[in-house]
Amino acid sequence: MLELLIAVAVFAVVSAVAYGGLQAVLNTDSQTRLRGDILAELQVALAVLERDLRQVVPVEPRDRFGDRQPAMRYSPLATEPELELVRAGSGGVDRLRRVGWRVTEEGLERRLWEAIDVADDREPIARVFLAARETAGGAEPVLMDLRFVVPGPRGGEILDSWPPLRPTDPPRDLPALVEIILEVPGLGRVERHLALPGGL
Repeated sequence: MLELLIAVAVFAVVSAVAYGGLQAVLNTDSQTRLRGDILAELQVALAVLERDLRQVVPVEPRDRFGDRQPAMRYSPLATEPELELVRAGSGGVDRLRRVGWRVTEEGLERRLWEAIDVADDREPIARVFLAARETAGGAEPVLMDLRFVVPGPRGGEILDSWPPLRPTDPPRDLPALVEIILEVPGLGRVERHLALPGGL
């Protein structure tokens, strides 16, 4: 009888250890899959954002009053900061599109307008690339920050908005380089530096 009790006790201990190990493996696998999914989303989002920036053209859209606007604009002080630019679409320069990138409650969103002028009232086509993640502490949003680099007499000047508040020397319609900084839930800080056409 004593031997049976010892055998049962040993079996219980081994089972508990094995279950704990299995649970750890399953948790690790779940976290790895989640991080893999987030990384795949990030790669797609950055590929599309980089394609938009590489195809930017210095075409100035008109606002609702007919006044010309910069070909690219971004202000971190806006109520809803959004990078807006005009890019060549499918069909080359004959097919221009206005594109916007912003962070919403849902995540990193790309907006695409059929016309480049702001006066066009049609709603843009919107797509969320990096979704905000739900965690035990609540929703964890995606954050985006941009920096714009222009060459200067003392090296590159880094600006946090575009167009610059004061004219550049020589004058530039577009920055030479854009620094993309993303805070991605589950991955952390991600930075990309992208030279624009006619860059540095």
